Amino acid sequence: MSSPAKSDSLAEYALTADSFPAFYGKLMAIRFPLAVEEVLDLRSLINHTADDVEEPAESPQSREFNESLLAAIASFGIENKHHSERLLKVLSVLRALHYQHTVRSRDTELRIRSALAENREVKSRSRRYGNFMLLGMTASAIVWAAMTEANWFIRMLTFVFALLAWDYYHSLPTLDRELERLTKQLNELLRKRVSSLNWKTLIHKLSLILGYKRIQGIEVFRHREEHEIVRGPRAYH
Repeated sequence: MSSPAKSDSLAEYALTADSFPAFYGKLMAIRFPLAVEEVLDLRSLINHTADDVEEPAESPQSREFNESLLAAIASFGIENKHHSERLLKVLSVLRALHYQHTVRSRDTELRIRSALAENREVKSRSRRYGNFMLLGMTASAIVWAAMTEANWFIRMLTFVFALLAWDYYHSLPTLDRELERLTKQLNELLRKRVSSLNWKTLIHKLSLILGYKRIQGIEVFRHREEHEIVRGPRAYH
């Protein structure tokens, strides 16, 4: 008998809009069989989340979508009405969390892209002003050198141009580091974003984890520990 697959303690992830990408990614990566403790923890996590998270208000679009989900659930051979309704509620909650995640992710993306655009603008302006100040410093230094007796104004002007040129150029490395940080942040955001849900795989894995369906040839947990699913104190029905 093959050893249970690892899920990296999926049950430790609370189902929220912020943690949804990590949860969904690990759920999609699950390979059966799992340790019985993981199955029990997952059942508890999923069911408690379905009870705690408020479902979105019903609308004609949501009713139509729920009907299509019920048809998909039925096509998987889940005939028990209670199981079908429970699985539908779990899927509806996951859909709501995915929607919240998508909205927050896109809002964050807009903020990062705005910060990137501002960074590039400031960087371009700093380089342009730095070049201008350097040109001014050079011109005033030439005047200073050409004069037999430089007055305090030319000396001060040369010093001010030099100071400003240094300040503008000195800001460029900081802006470059900020640009790199924002770019990494954007790439990480896009990498973690869940653009769409694989409903077929979700129904398949959730129905197995929640015990709503058995498929010949697929072991959800080790056969010798199967009695723990019935007697285990953490089981959630």
